[in-house]
Amino acid sequence: MKQAITLAICILASQLLFCQNNDTYPTREEVRHYKIQYDFGDRVTNLYKMTYTTKVNRSLDDNSTKSYERTIELFISYWRPTSPTDGFAEVKTTLDSIHYLYKGDTTNIVWSSQDDDFFIPDVTDFDNVFAIMGREFYTTISPYFEVAKIESESLTEARDNIDKMSDSILQYIWKKANTDDNLIFLTDMNKGVVHSGRYAVDSTWRTKFTIPIEGVRYTCDTATVLFEKYDGKDFYFKADIPKMYPNTVDYTNVIGLNRILVPVDSKSYSTGYWEMCISPRGLVRTANGTFTTKAIAEYNKHKWTDDITTEIKFEFISNKRWVE
Repeated sequence: MKQAITLAICILASQLLFCQNNDTYPTREEVRHYKIQYDFGDRVTNLYKMTYTTKVNRSLDDNSTKSYERTIELFISYWRPTSPTDGFAEVKTTLDSIHYLYKGDTTNIVWSSQDDDFFIPDVTDFDNVFAIMGREFYTTISPYFEVAKIESESLTEARDNIDKMSDSILQYIWKKANTDDNLIFLTDMNKGVVHSGRYAVDSTWRTKFTIPIEGVRYTCDTATVLFEKYDGKDFYFKADIPKMYPNTVDYTNVIGLNRILVPVDSKSYSTGYWEMCISPRGLVRTANGTFTTKAIAEYNKHKWTDDITTEIKFEFISNKRWVE
């Protein structure tokens, strides 16, 4: 018995000596999980600026090249008039003002909805913007931070009027600009990246990511989201998006080619990322991403390849609380 006790004491002493020599002690570290929110605040109007920049380098089948560049600045207001019901939040979303800059080989356009000298540029690319000017609707956000639906009487009326347009090209452009997909793309900052729940830093999860590039929806089913860090003030997330493939039934209004609508080839693809910075209360500070796309198209037996760089950034500008 004494021998067994002596042996146990020797083993314990050797373990303690090993820990001291290696400066390591058996401790239990608890991993902290943070509650993640995506919220606009009750009776608060939040103003954001969305900057949407597109650069196109085109290679044609006759070995010639062209380049185009477009920047759209869109100011968006979000107002949640009431508290969420069963986790569903209804947010009034208004496209307040738009600035449009287009630079091509022979055409330069600078336009703002705030200018007193109002004019309509004679290019169909501009109609993608003009078609949504002043649009407002209610966005319903689910408990999972996904857009469940968008609707408003004015949006329904606008869509009915578009159906009556006699110019088939303009009708297609305006109709597409006012689809749920396009309006959600312009106003949904989360894009399905951040999920509701409690997560530890370095947590990862998979999500489906879809984004329209020049009117064509590209989708990846296996985007990987990383909860990068909490800096004591805000949460940071990044979604790495490997190859996205196009919906080949979508027609694009090709930048630089007026009044031409074509699909892209199935060999087209896009890659990119989406980053978000969110406060513990759910306020989005910034949301941004960059996408690199190779779009292959053909018209009248002429083929071309567009190398497209798309940069999108949402920035929080200010908020105002309404008191009754």
